[in-house]
Amino acid sequence: MASNVKKIELGPAIVEYGDAADKVLFETTIGGVVLTVETSYREQKIDQKGETVVSKRITGRNAKVTVPFAEYELSTIPKIMVGAELVKGAAGEKVLIKTGVGQDLITKVKKVVIKPVAAKDDPSKWATLPLAYPETDLQYNYDNDKERITNITLSSTPDDADIILILGDEKVTATTP
Repeated sequence: MASNVKKIELGPAIVEYGDAADKVLFETTIGGVVLTVETSYREQKIDQKGETVVSKRITGRNAKVTVPFAEYELSTIPKIMVGAELVKGAAGEKVLIKTGVGQDLITKVKKVVIKPVAAKDDPSKWATLPLAYPETDLQYNYDNDKERITNITLSSTPDDADIILILGDEKVTATTP
């Protein structure tokens, strides 16, 4: 069978977190957007077979996208960081970052869509996390060699149909032959 090099995908992506007015658009990244799906398993062994695995079951599956956001904009941080608050005043604005201890991240779930830059208008190339919550860390380097990066991990939680990730056009529906 011959290789089909046209199926090799390469290139950066943009990420949308939320819909309509509350949408946060991550268009400038440094280090690449990374989508990860991790599955955990449990091996079943029985005494009569020693250390031989006689069954293996899925115990969970998680999807997440990491976004190294490079644009420094104070008003964006409270939209993606639980426990951060934007304060606006006559002299400008500031962000108060609080401990956030005890806050439930699941209450901040929104839809996430990853769009390859080369296929921004082709939903068949997109990846969608129907419900994802933000885990945000700041790494602001103040030197000549590194950019100030806001590292966002958008972690999926199952929707009502237990879906954590959709690869391709989410609007495609099954047809009967």
